[in-house]
Order: sequence, then C-alpha cells, then structure tokens
Amino acid sequence: MDYSGTFNLTPMTPGGAGEAEAQRPFQLVRYYSVTSLAIFLLFTLLISTALSRRAGELVLHKREQYALLLAENLNHQVMTRFVIPAIRDYGGINVGQPAQFQLLDAVVRNTVHSFKVLQVNILDLEGNIIYSTQPEYIARTGYEDRYFPVAQAGGHISVLDPPWGYLEVGGGPPRVLRTFIPLRDERRRTAELGPPRAVFEITLDITEDFREVWVNQMLIISTLLAMMALLFVILRTIVIRGQRIMNQRATLEARLKEQLNQAERLAALGRMVAGVAHEIRNPLGIVRSTAELLKNRAQPQDKALAQVIVDESTRLASIVTEFLDFARPQKPQLQPLLVEEVIDRNLQVLQPEAERAGVEIVRDYAEEPVNILGDPDLLYRALLNVFSNAVQAMEEQEPEAQENGGAEAALAGEEGVSGVLMVTTRPGRRDGHDYVVVAVEDTGPGFEEEALGSLFDPFFTTKEQGTGLGLSIVSNIIASHHGKVEVINRTEGGARVELWLRTASDWTD
Repeated sequence: MDYSGTFNLTPMTPGGAGEAEAQRPFQLVRYYSVTSLAIFLLFTLLISTALSRRAGELVLHKREQYALLLAENLNHQVMTRFVIPAIRDYGGINVGQPAQFQLLDAVVRNTVHSFKVLQVNILDLEGNIIYSTQPEYIARTGYEDRYFPVAQAGGHISVLDPPWGYLEVGGGPPRVLRTFIPLRDERRRTAELGPPRAVFEITLDITEDFREVWVNQMLIISTLLAMMALLFVILRTIVIRGQRIMNQRATLEARLKEQLNQAERLAALGRMVAGVAHEIRNPLGIVRSTAELLKNRAQPQDKALAQVIVDESTRLASIVTEFLDFARPQKPQLQPLLVEEVIDRNLQVLQPEAERAGVEIVRDYAEEPVNILGDPDLLYRALLNVFSNAVQAMEEQEPEAQENGGAEAALAGEEGVSGVLMVTTRPGRRDGHDYVVVAVEDTGPGFEEEALGSLFDPFFTTKEQGTGLGLSIVSNIIASHHGKVEVINRTEGGARVELWLRTASDWTD
C-alpha cells in the first residue's frame, strides 16, 4: 500500500534526546547514589561512635561511683571492725602479725564479697603494700604508680586499664577499673574525716560492662544502617522518579521545539505554495479551456493532441488543488452523520477503478451505526484518498506478493482479482472519549520499515508520480475533527489505516 504524508506531528530527531542529555551537567541518580551513600555511611559511623562513646563514659562514671561507695564502705568496715579492735586488743596496729592480718583479711573479704572485685591493696603512705587480697603482692615497696600520689594527698582517682578505643571488635580485651582512695580515720566525732592513714587500691572487673557497651554499639550501628538504607532507598526512588520526569520534560521540550520549527517551516512553505498555486491556477484554466476549444475545431488527426493538453491540464489542476488544500486547510462544517454513508459514497465512486485494477471490495460495518459530528465533504475527500492509495498499492504489487493466506488469499486468487480492500467500522474508546473507528485494510505489499516514520511528512512519497501531500491532507482533515489516524503493517501482509472519529454524543459530553 503506497501512502504519502504522516499522522503524527513531526517526530523528534535522533539528536534531540542526545542534545538534551548533553545539556545536563551530570547524571542526577549516579551523583546522588555515590554522594548520599558516602554521607549516610559517614554519619552512621559518627553518630554510632558518639553514642557508644557516651555510653562508655556513662558506664565508667557509674562504675567509678560504685567503686567510691565500695571504698567508703570498706573504709568504714576497716576502721570499725579492724582498727578499733586491733588497738583495743593488741595495743596497736601491726598487719604483719598473723592474727591482725587474718582479722583484716576477713573484714576486707566479707566487705567485697559478691562484688566483682579482683583485688584490694592497702598501701602505706610511702607506697608499700601492707595488705593485699593476693598475698604475692604484700611487702612490695617503692610503689611507682603515678596515680598513687593523688590518693596520698587526700583525693581519689579511677583509671581504666587498658584504655578504651572508639570501636573494638567483640568488646575489646578484658578490662579493669583501678580506683585509688585514701583510708581515713573515723574515730573523730566531727563531720570531717581525719587525714589519710593509708591508701586503698580497689580493682574492679568491668569487662562485661564494656561488652554490653559493644553489643549496644553494634545494635546502634545496625539500626542506623537499616534506617539509613531505608532512607537511601526512599530518596533514591524519589530521585529516580525526578530524573525520569526531567528526562521526559527534556525530551518533550526537544520534541516541541522541533515541532515548532517544523510548523514554522510548513507555515512558510504553505504561504509560498498558496501563492504559487494561485498564480498557476488561472493560467492553467485558460490553457485547459483553450485546449478544449482547439479540440472542437481541430482536424480529426489533431484531436488526440488537443486531448493530451486537456488531460494534462486537468491533472495539473488536481495537483494545484492539493497544494491549496494543504496550504489553506478548510474549517469543517460539522453536522451529525453516519460515516458508513460517506464510505458507501466513496466506494461507489471508486468501484470502476477497483474493478479495472482487479480489487475486491469487502464491507464489514458495525451492527449498530453511531452518529459522528463531521463535515461530509472533507471526510469524503480524506476517505477517497485512503481508498485510492490502497487500490493503487495492490494494483502495482508483484503477482507473488498477493499470496496472503486464508479468506483473503481465496479472494485474491480468483481470476481477475489482484487484491482485497476491506473496510470495517466498529466502536472504540480511548483517552476517555468514544470513537467510531474506520479501518481500511489491503493485501498489498505494506510499508517499507524506513518509510514508516515519514509517511505523513509533507511532500514525502514513495510513488514515482505524486505530490506527497495525500496523507498530510488526510491527517489535517481528521485532526480538524478531533480525531486520530494510525497506520501499521498487518502481520498477514498489507497495510491497515485506522481513522478514529469522535461520536456525536462524545462532543456534547
């Protein structure tokens, strides 16, 4: 089937999308994915580290307060249950005596019993260990711990051993909290304590506490990672959608620009064509009328030449009319009508040409015809153009191209039949509107794939003769009726043209 013209507005050129792509400074999704993921991971690490550090500091503070309370209790127990009885029973304090050592050891162990105390040392003010829950430490002299002088001067201090890092696998190594606090005299009746008499060194096992901190740290990191991942997925989805909208808008903008340029070119071309056609029409009419007069007056042997002039003038007049129709499309005079009646009028006129070309015409109308609003003259011209192109396409095809299969093959295989022209009507609905669909199918060769995108372009044609305005005019006429035109290749062979025309009731909704 040989067509010229196109339904769709000018298709976007291949470079349009590339130009829009090149104008974007970066790929939004890729840029966002890399930067946001890095930022999320960094913030997750910083937040989890800060929270874990704070949790560790709270644990240290809590255990230090616990050690101070334990030391105060131990100070009280030693003073009341060891110092006073030792002075009363032995006349003085001498931890080196077995009896006094056993009494002090019993007091200390009973006081720290059931607490996570690894070791208790009592040092004199010179730094010598005079008592320890681990006997091998007793009598060590010259204690050089740099924290001892703080307690020696009457203060207290706690130190974590080994120091705590920011992020440790499995909670880190075993840890202890060593607290130095002075042993004071409580024999006075005043609220103030006496000066330091010795120094307690209490070592607490806080390994489990820091393992709990590590577990909480892992929970915090996992929770934050999950939240950040969810946030990342949500934001990425939004960004992808935004990127898609941006691409669509860029594509639409490029298409609209191209359509605007095409419309401007066509407008200028239309003005030029209209001017040229108008200037040609009048002289052409004079040439034709003169040729008819010459034909009537000429000798019999010259009448054939005059007839050639008349025929060619008629053909040129038809071409000029097409130019004018394209350049100055008419505004439709809408009225209710049945499109089947317009089709029958077309086919009646086309019947002689179809019989000459050996084309069988098959009608299949809707059971309940529906009125449309249309201009019968304009629709007649549009349908006649489509029908004529279909007949010409089947007339010009090679004989072997007529083998299509099925009922169409049977008709096309009959003697004198070169093809089948099928015209059907049916109701249709699209984009919220009701239509009457006119489908015109033929058993011709169909379209060349490379020509599909240019079928409706003005002045595009695959015929050796023709203006290339046929389907452009059809498209303009159907568009003036708020309709649509679709052209495809049939899978069985041949082409199919669908004209979608709004129903009369849909215009009034």
